[in-house]
Amino acid sequence: MQGESIMIGRVKEILSSPAEFGYWLSGRRFCRLIPDELYIKFKYKCILGRWPNLDDPKYLSEEIQWLKLYDRNPLYIKLVDKYAVRSYIEEKIGKEYLVPLLGVWDSPMDIDWDALPNRFVLKTVNGSHTNIICTEKAQLNKKKTISTLLRWQKSNQTFYYGREWPYKYVKPRIIAEEYIDSTAPGGLIDYKFMCFNGIADNVMVCSDRQTGKTRFDHFDKKWNFLRYQYVDANKPEDYSIPKPNLMDEMFNIAEFLAKPFPYVRVDLYCENNRIYFGELTFYPQSGFDTDYTEETDLYFGTKLDIHKF
Repeated sequence: MQGESIMIGRVKEILSSPAEFGYWLSGRRFCRLIPDELYIKFKYKCILGRWPNLDDPKYLSEEIQWLKLYDRNPLYIKLVDKYAVRSYIEEKIGKEYLVPLLGVWDSPMDIDWDALPNRFVLKTVNGSHTNIICTEKAQLNKKKTISTLLRWQKSNQTFYYGREWPYKYVKPRIIAEEYIDSTAPGGLIDYKFMCFNGIADNVMVCSDRQTGKTRFDHFDKKWNFLRYQYVDANKPEDYSIPKPNLMDEMFNIAEFLAKPFPYVRVDLYCENNRIYFGELTFYPQSGFDTDYTEETDLYFGTKLDIHKF
């Protein structure tokens, strides 16, 4: 009875949340037989509650679906690969912006644990949110870690969830990077720059990740707080957070990296007065983000001119 109760609870959870239902749906093997455009339209409807207009997209969420289907720049395959992108970044802005690499392996079974320091971060190169942060190697369950990494490698969930086509062609590997110490109380802060037609419109500051209550705050270049999300309506009228000393430089780096692309989110870190490259994200939330207001989604849509591409 207990198992049945848990199952019923899980079914209710899936059906009550469009995002949960969309994620569950992408894991069904029969969905892999559905053509990309049909799948994307149905997924969009399930999560955002309306059918996307892909003939004349107005919302950014619609434009991201259009880009997934029709912008097939082969360079994207290299740039979504968390290992391969490193040589591109080194060539464009310099090796000093890369988080030091500790190792790369075709399989987690090949990881040389003895060669790794006490603290490090493991990542699959072909996934999203597929990171394992180790702060004490002696306490790491290596068997469980290997099992998790193997599952992430084989599932290629990033492709099947939103049909982000470049991930279909990325060679699945594992990398280890240095652990970046953070002076922020809630852990390392992530700065995500939304770039439209090569222009960085705003930065999303992701803080307090280690508390389990991550904050997402948007600011423009002049550090004006932007109420883009539904939750922002509850924040004080004079709400703000301190502007990092190197923020202007980070905006410049983001725009330089974004120049060749119609739309990309450039993720950076800034710690100990040093800027680190995080990743290039061409399809944030796969274009199914439910945190932004409909007005914001439409406003972002006006910033991107897909007809140029």
